Amino acid sequence: MENKFDVIIIGGGASGLAAAVEASRAGASVLVLEKNHVPGRKVLSTGSGKCNFSNRKVAPSAYHPASPAFLKKTFAALPPAEVLSFFEELGLLWTEGENGRLFPRSLKAQDVVNVLLHELDLRGVSIHTLTEALAVSAGKDGFSVEAVKVQPKWDKKAPAGEKTLYRGARLILAAGGASYPQIGGGSGGYALLRSLGHSVSAVSPAIVPLKVKGNYTRELDGVRLNAALKLMAGDRVVLETEGEMLFTAYGVSGPAVLDLSRAATAALREGPVFIEADFMPDYKLAALEEFLAARAAAFEDRAFAHFATGILNEKVMREAAARAGLTWSAVVLPGCACELAAALKAFTLEVAGPLGFEDAMASAGGCALAEVDPATFASKKAKGLYVTGELLDLDGDSGGYNLHLAWTSGILAGRAAAGK
Repeated sequence: MENKFDVIIIGGGASGLAAAVEASRAGASVLVLEKNHVPGRKVLSTGSGKCNFSNRKVAPSAYHPASPAFLKKTFAALPPAEVLSFFEELGLLWTEGENGRLFPRSLKAQDVVNVLLHELDLRGVSIHTLTEALAVSAGKDGFSVEAVKVQPKWDKKAPAGEKTLYRGARLILAAGGASYPQIGGGSGGYALLRSLGHSVSAVSPAIVPLKVKGNYTRELDGVRLNAALKLMAGDRVVLETEGEMLFTAYGVSGPAVLDLSRAATAALREGPVFIEADFMPDYKLAALEEFLAARAAAFEDRAFAHFATGILNEKVMREAAARAGLTWSAVVLPGCACELAAALKAFTLEVAGPLGFEDAMASAGGCALAEVDPATFASKKAKGLYVTGELLDLDGDSGGYNLHLAWTSGILAGRAAAGK
């Protein structure tokens, strides 16, 4: 039968394409169903189009919720270095950036997708784009997948709505999570999981910019600076990060903020949450007070604006001065150092909540890990079913960790589904 395959993969993203490569290499006939007009749509958007596809520092500690036992078995089955070998075999060259982040040498995400597609084309893998899986059912001979043709947004005259039934001996669910619905994210994969008997925990945005209370961030909109951040719930330090932060009209973003956003979202369920930003992390408080006191003495009787120029971005200095009770247009007072140092070392922002899935780099929540084999990503609920990538209740820090897990789960699932 034309529509019968050894392996059907729902989702042509990172994990789905990796699974298709490995299953086809093992000799299986493979079909990929992708609802977007091109495979790898989310991959193309990662790393600002440069694709931070992995990281040298991949380890269980970079993932949430903390699942060291699960990931220890996963990384034993496919050590992180072997994922790099997988891409090397496909012909991809890469370069290393800050904090172990790995990028294609061309700095083009399209090249990461293309090396995968070239391999799939070579092996005759069928990829049906603009095709969305509506329902799946399991039988004694495998799985039936009902799919519908999707109309592209730019062509209202294109045919849509035509349904097709596909049959596969094994099924890999690689439909992705809820993040970035504007480029294909959604809840469809979770619904398919539930229909096959899996437990799915509540899904929330992860690696996402944060909204803060107050209008002052509008004045700081666009300011970037390095900062050490503490996420505070009452007197408890929930998490600490350091790196670039970006002020926006709605709140804060940037790598340092994104790294604590998941913890901030979770902590907000229990009560108020604050970010304490240290804009001068290379100074101890006493040293900063001493520096500012000496500077105040040198600028005594001059405008405070003269004193502040060159320390940090003017907009930040204005807000810090206001918090310290200092007037920007007044003359410098010798006793201003302590208050200003405190404002620069503990600039407090109250978190109002995360932005939505439209701005989230990943999703938290999903398929319960207890229901999935960590070495093959085979379902423990339905024989012949495999669950990969962002559908799992397992998300990583920013820095290429989520894509690395997608490749890993896809490769292992593809091998297992093909009986390799």
